[in-house]
Amino acid sequence: MNRRFPGVAVVVLCLGGCATTAAPAPPASPATQAAFNPTDVAWLQLVVPMTENALAAARLAPQHTASPAIRSAADAFAGPQERLLVHLRATRDRAGLPASDVHSGHRMPGMVTPADLVALRTERGSAFDRRLVALLRAHAAQLVVLAGGEQNSGADAGTRELAGAVGAEVTHAGELLAKV
Repeated sequence: MNRRFPGVAVVVLCLGGCATTAAPAPPASPATQAAFNPTDVAWLQLVVPMTENALAAARLAPQHTASPAIRSAADAFAGPQERLLVHLRATRDRAGLPASDVHSGHRMPGMVTPADLVALRTERGSAFDRRLVALLRAHAAQLVVLAGGEQNSGADAGTRELAGAVGAEVTHAGELLAKV
């Protein structure tokens, strides 16, 4: 039996993505697609859903926390992330990538999962606060790493610039979250 098969299967599943019913993005021109290398594509396909999920978590704070500090930190986190998400989606669309989450169901560092969101929706008070802060800190820390990778290895100048903005913003968010 070939022992390399499981490793090959994992790579194929990760690169192939997951089935989706989302409408595809409008096709990008060949010149636009050529500007994006595999690092740009992978970064966008990962960072967009990571940011969407982290925002969904932060938006639960007003209904689930009694702590003004947690509410304030979640608000301070969400505002800039919402603005960055607009640019991330626009860049993804410019690259001709589908809006679907090719990492759906994958457990990765810094990814707020659907299970995490379910848990957050059922918790209140200090249990919610602890889980939310831990998830958002992990998200911020991982996005700093991912942004650095894109800045170092991405081909598209606009995507590298956006990665710099994402990295700076999540560094700031991580600093705010460290205080609560």
